[in-house]
Amino acid sequence: MKNKIFVSIQVVVLLAIIPVLAMAGNEHPKEHPGKHASEHPSSSAAMQGLVTMCTESADAMAARQAEKSLYDRLGGYDKILAITTELVRLHHENPDFRLMMKYVDDEKLAKSVADFVAAGTGGTEKYHGANMVDAHARHQFTEADFLSAGGDVGQAMKNLGHGENETNEIICILVSMKDMVIYE
Repeated sequence: MKNKIFVSIQVVVLLAIIPVLAMAGNEHPKEHPGKHASEHPSSSAAMQGLVTMCTESADAMAARQAEKSLYDRLGGYDKILAITTELVRLHHENPDFRLMMKYVDDEKLAKSVADFVAAGTGGTEKYHGANMVDAHARHQFTEADFLSAGGDVGQAMKNLGHGENETNEIICILVSMKDMVIYE
């Protein structure tokens, strides 16, 4: 079961950092959309609050995962594709990521991310993309960027009617992998 939860953890980081994956291998210069941590003095406090919330709810999340996979609770592949499609849309609207999303093939990206999410949450799909560290190294995301992307993840889940438990589980998976994508 621990392996299943760890694989699920990988999923959310990918969801939150869609713009980075979209730019991987792109010849366009980096257009960093985010703000520096000094512009967001509350970013560290917000991140610590999320870490605390996730730590305190870890047992409940593990129990839900043991009862029914996150893949099934999200509604399977088509519902996961709907989440990633909505997330891509929200990132385009988010001023923190608008420039980075400029070069994205939205449909291809949403499908690739859906494959990753499905593979990591209990589905049969395979993901063959870049690992988190390599995909994010050149972008130098801050905690503020990470929190902004996570906000889009939460909003996408809410927009599509996913419950609090599944949304929080996705957010906590994201938070558990933050050190792979934040370069402050």
